Amino acid sequence: MMKRLYAVIALVLLSASACFALSDAEYLRMKKNNADFARADRRLNQVWNRLKDSLSRRAFSELQDLQADWIAWGRDREAEALMNDGYSRAEAYTMATSDRADDLPGIAESIVRRLRRAR
Repeated sequence: MMKRLYAVIALVLLSASACFALSDAEYLRMKKNNADFARADRRLNQVWNRLKDSLSRRAFSELQDLQADWIAWGRDREAEALMNDGYSRAEAYTMATSDRADDLPGIAESIVRRLRRAR
């Protein structure tokens, strides 16, 4: 009985999170129609390209995996939390994207430090 209850709760939570998820089409529309989001997205890409050029293959590969996870679900969770605080969808995704651009260099540095210690 409890297992079934937990399964139902998990399904409801997953469904609720899915309504906040940014589809590829919505991402492209937001990039086209919202200058602040487009600017944040451009900055994230610039940071990404700088890191790509400066990191070892192994470190960059790990960063790619983390970034793929962020795009798949982390970005939506961050935006959802911001929307729950009263921000619009566009504002929330803009802030989440901008925050990620700020965070990526530190994430990359922690990967590099960990790989150095592992040698």
